[in-house]
Amino acid sequence: MTGRKTRARAAAATAAMAGCALLLAGCGIKRTGVIESGHAAAVKVPGAKNAAVLYFVSREGDRLVPVPFSISTEYTLAPTPLARLLLDGPSGPASAAGLTTALPKVPDEQVDAVSVSRYSPDKGLTVSVPFAVGGLSDLARNQLVCTVGVSAVPDTLSQVSIKGTDAVLPAADCNPRR
Repeated sequence: MTGRKTRARAAAATAAMAGCALLLAGCGIKRTGVIESGHAAAVKVPGAKNAAVLYFVSREGDRLVPVPFSISTEYTLAPTPLARLLLDGPSGPASAAGLTTALPKVPDEQVDAVSVSRYSPDKGLTVSVPFAVGGLSDLARNQLVCTVGVSAVPDTLSQVSIKGTDAVLPAADCNPRR
């Protein structure tokens, strides 16, 4: 009798393992690579015209993370204060989540040098900053381009140029994966 019970248990265990293997196999669905497909996803933030998105660097340092930012319903956040907020780096929950910035910190006495031009449909926007931009990493560039390009003009994904003390970087669209 004991041999029969052992064989029955072994058969049941084998059947269970085979079933698990089939489930893990994905029923014949083959793996595919990552498919690049256009612009960054739009982030809808409650508060419509009073909301913006700041892009910070993930804890791992390998991608941008959109962080919704909204203010009181009586105010609208203009592009220049938005750029200044970004250059201050993450704070509150974003900082607690381990998000960082790839952008240099702007000293208090140079904050007034940070500005964003008026939007032009053919030229987009230009962010002026008081530091050299030629050596900025792709993540740092995209932090500025995405934050200003996605949030500065409602319902518009704008191209953004970055003007520093050493150069003017060509206009670019937001692509947080670059």
